[in-house]
Amino acid sequence: MSEEEADAPSDDFDYVFDDKGELQVCDTRHGRRLLQGVRRINANQEGEFADLLKSIEKNLVTLVITEDEKGNKLQYPKLQSDLAPAMTALNESRTTHTLCDVVLCVGDTKFHCHRAVLAASSPFFATLLLGEFRERKDEKVRLNDVPSHIVSDVLDYFYTGSIYIRNSNVESMLHAASLFQLSSVVTACCKYLSRQLDSDNCFGILHFAEFYSCKTLVEEARAFAMDNFPDTVRTGEFELLSYDQVLFFLTDERCQWCKESVYEAVMKWTKSDTTRLQFLPALLRCADLRLMTEDYFKFNVKHEPLIQNDPECFEMIQEVEEDLFQQRTQRLPAEILVQVGGISGSEAAGHKPVKVPYMDCLGPWRCSHAILSDLPFSLVSKNCYLNVLAMDDDIYILASMERCQAEDPREMQFWRYVSSADLWLRLPEPLTFHQGQFGFVAAGGRLYAIGTNMTAEKGAECYESFSPRNNRWRKIARVPHTVHKTVTSSCKDKVVVMGYWEGRHENFYVQTYDSSTDNWEHYDVDSYHCGKPQYQSAVLGSKIYLMPLLGRRFSMCAFDVESREFEKLPMPQQSHLHGGMAVVNGKIVLTGGSDYFKAYTCPVIELLDPERREWLDVGRQVEHLRRAHAAVTIRDCGWIHDKLVKAIEENRKKYAELDDFTAGYELARTEGEDGLPAL
Repeated sequence: MSEEEADAPSDDFDYVFDDKGELQVCDTRHGRRLLQGVRRINANQEGEFADLLKSIEKNLVTLVITEDEKGNKLQYPKLQSDLAPAMTALNESRTTHTLCDVVLCVGDTKFHCHRAVLAASSPFFATLLLGEFRERKDEKVRLNDVPSHIVSDVLDYFYTGSIYIRNSNVESMLHAASLFQLSSVVTACCKYLSRQLDSDNCFGILHFAEFYSCKTLVEEARAFAMDNFPDTVRTGEFELLSYDQVLFFLTDERCQWCKESVYEAVMKWTKSDTTRLQFLPALLRCADLRLMTEDYFKFNVKHEPLIQNDPECFEMIQEVEEDLFQQRTQRLPAEILVQVGGISGSEAAGHKPVKVPYMDCLGPWRCSHAILSDLPFSLVSKNCYLNVLAMDDDIYILASMERCQAEDPREMQFWRYVSSADLWLRLPEPLTFHQGQFGFVAAGGRLYAIGTNMTAEKGAECYESFSPRNNRWRKIARVPHTVHKTVTSSCKDKVVVMGYWEGRHENFYVQTYDSSTDNWEHYDVDSYHCGKPQYQSAVLGSKIYLMPLLGRRFSMCAFDVESREFEKLPMPQQSHLHGGMAVVNGKIVLTGGSDYFKAYTCPVIELLDPERREWLDVGRQVEHLRRAHAAVTIRDCGWIHDKLVKAIEENRKKYAELDDFTAGYELARTEGEDGLPAL
């Protein structure tokens, strides 16, 4: 780059994308920078370019005509602050070959230029044309390795301070800008390529950026590849990476992808070239197969021929198989309730609600409560909706995000929390975008994403299922009828979608999906409530327990999918609007939620015994109160058990005088204390 360009602030250059996606670079101080450069070079070369400099400066002076006191006309020269006319005149002199003293020859194309302008604009030309090379005296200078149309664009930039970067010239332009040492043009090419990053080209752009030492673009390409790892691996470019590059991606701390996706990447890369078999053991160790689901390991890894035929790999999978067996058998029988995310704080005037950035668990014993894990950072952002379920003692979150200022404002992220290892792993995203809150349930060993924004529309594409066994999403049949205010449940290994038919509220429409036939069965029943309340649900046996999310005029009920009848149930003693609802040890448990006026968050934990048909207060949660959270159930395991035991000991010391939790709850309520942690 020129000395003037090297010292220039970055905001002297405007980078603007137009409607066609082309990037225009404008040097806002081009004229001043070029004039200073020509003056400096003329001084260094002892006035060699004085005629050119006078020609430029002549266009900076204008004659001002005035009158004196006697009415006589006076003329005097005035220096203009606007350099644009001078730069325009300089560029015109290039086209007319006026004062041009060098000809650049590119193939059969000749470009007449001013040696001082080239030297002032580029260190490459300053060295070539003013240094000790023979080109110092040559009238014609030949350029190789740069196409003529690129040289034409670069010369336009030298004389006008403006250049366009587009898909047809970006690669050649980056090469030329690197050769001519034009930092602003290199930056523009990198900005353009960064905007073009996708799953098909990110590894190619990464290689390109590394070759030209574009550090920012290298990091952006790596970050994109990491953020979209399963998709980028499916392209052919991944197979072109070297062993060191693959190892870099697998060991990077940003690689939070599930080990199933990492394993698939390793096997695809290895199988593309037989000479890579020597690297398989080292790469499989990076995959950490113990963190896979047991089904995936059993059906995809255990019997892979390349692994079976390699002694080191075979020994590795035997160890993994033993570890997976121990993880399954070491689970404790007790169930614990996990609260995921939510909002804490009052919605009353003067209060600012905040998102809860972690999960906590409530154990089966009194006074046992512990923070389980922080949520992934991206899931705590604004306008991020968490859809949560638990399957095989792991917790799955399918998040729908809307970011107004992002290039792609709609994004989904799919995460699995491995409870045995206290680790978050990212899974492949769904095939389609599901907005806001939607149906997300597990049935028959698969996970289902149903509808969008609490609506199941018959003409939409948003119906799909994910198989942990093969780490893949696939489309499923659409619902036969559109319903609104949907509540989606898993009952008897089938997906059940209930809601109100289009424009009608007297009927409650029930649609049941059978994965074995990929078909929906549908029927309607009389709505249990007048109006159209929104429900949250929990399932026990053949009954779907429905808790209304509106006011007291709606009561709780249960719908039996076998008898197709509703059953009235008592409402909880406290208000739990948008609380957490889950089944723990055959009982319905409610945590958190707000009152009907959203002024406070309920600390009471209530339990519904379906046989006794009554709600019981079973404890109070004094910290981490929230609403709009999810509640799921997993089986206890060693490290969680230890955390809860520690919590019990701490609370025994704190409330040593209390013999039982109920008395402690009453004492805390009457004396105005914060109360005790929940059961």
